[in-house]
Amino acid sequence: MKTAKWILGLLLLLPLHASAQATSCADDAFWKVYKDSLPATYCECTYNTTPFVFPIDTVLTEPVWFSAKMDDIKQGLSAYWFSEDSVALDIYAFCISHAPAFSMIVPPNRMYEMPMDEINKRIDELPGSAEYLKTLEPRIRAYTLHGGTGHVYCYPYNHGPHATCEKAMELRSWMTYVCEEPENVYRLPANTIPAKGKAFLRWIQKPAHANIKSKPADIRLTLDSCNGEEVGRTTLTDSVHVYVFDSTMLVDARKAGRDVWVHVSHEEGIIGRLRYFANPKYAEGLLDINESICLGKTLTVNGREYNSDTTFIEGIYVNRDTLSTQHVTLTFTEPTPIYDTVLVDPKDLKRGVVHEMTGAVLFNYGDTIIDIVAPKQCTKRYQVTVKDPTPIENVDADRKGARKQIQNGRIIIFVDERKYNIVGQQID
Repeated sequence: MKTAKWILGLLLLLPLHASAQATSCADDAFWKVYKDSLPATYCECTYNTTPFVFPIDTVLTEPVWFSAKMDDIKQGLSAYWFSEDSVALDIYAFCISHAPAFSMIVPPNRMYEMPMDEINKRIDELPGSAEYLKTLEPRIRAYTLHGGTGHVYCYPYNHGPHATCEKAMELRSWMTYVCEEPENVYRLPANTIPAKGKAFLRWIQKPAHANIKSKPADIRLTLDSCNGEEVGRTTLTDSVHVYVFDSTMLVDARKAGRDVWVHVSHEEGIIGRLRYFANPKYAEGLLDINESICLGKTLTVNGREYNSDTTFIEGIYVNRDTLSTQHVTLTFTEPTPIYDTVLVDPKDLKRGVVHEMTGAVLFNYGDTIIDIVAPKQCTKRYQVTVKDPTPIENVDADRKGARKQIQNGRIIIFVDERKYNIVGQQID
């Protein structure tokens, strides 16, 4: 309470301080009078700042002070930090404050987010009227904890860098990447690939309304470059089922010094997040899935449909960097062929003969495989043999009362009033 009263008292003197128009602490009357009570950071905070304008893309080599507009701060913050050192971001409402209004520490090679509602809640707790707080220019101090250097990106909450082929962002384990644009490209350098090739990708997309399903993301992997050889592809439909890299492919890429490029694409207008984890931990595996069905139908596993034979290991996200795995084997049985023989005169074959059971138009003698595919039904397979009727001209020729006819392209033999096919089977 005493601190709040002291700040309020100093706020009353700020107009006098501003009117002095000092350019440094050397001619700052306010500093000269109150320097024993003001924080040691007061001079840097007041006179040595860089405008804070989204987006920020800079290399941090020493502590930096930014001056920001309250409207910028209220947008929330997504901070990306590429370094082996941690970086701290302290946000001060006033340079006279001895402690930041709030702080965040971003560990090495991580991304940290502070949503708008959390920032606005803390701003509302600051002393002073709402109208007065709107006019403030908060200060942001960025510095490494151990004197290291690094690359920092700052964006409003729910926004992030657009990673392209020309400017691909590096994939770092535990890093979160906001995918705002419909297509983003990330690069996994060969020298950072885990030695055992164990890694996975997780897609997180929170819809605006609870009753709307998450939107999927298509993942595609290429070697060496953005347009290199494709070595993997999948669709991530939710945040539970992850993409587990082919460990053999990653180990081979690491040994050969070949970078792996990760292409992420999704529906325009949605915002998702991609997370990459190397050397994951594994929980107890789930029961294997081994299912079989006729070709033509589909099998649904974990929300995804399959229509051809496949075997894979499904990764199920547990928490943090921990997975549970599930072996999936799906088999689609081939249909038993239905055999049919059609006898067609050469002159008719030239014009094409319609096969009654399939509707296919045939123009050549010999065997033809015809699949009849209908939605959600087993595929029917016909093996149709088209023959020239000439070689069987003498079939049953000596039998009394026998005569032949061609009906719908097939030879029918009549004996008295009964009908037979060419192999002697009675037909209706």
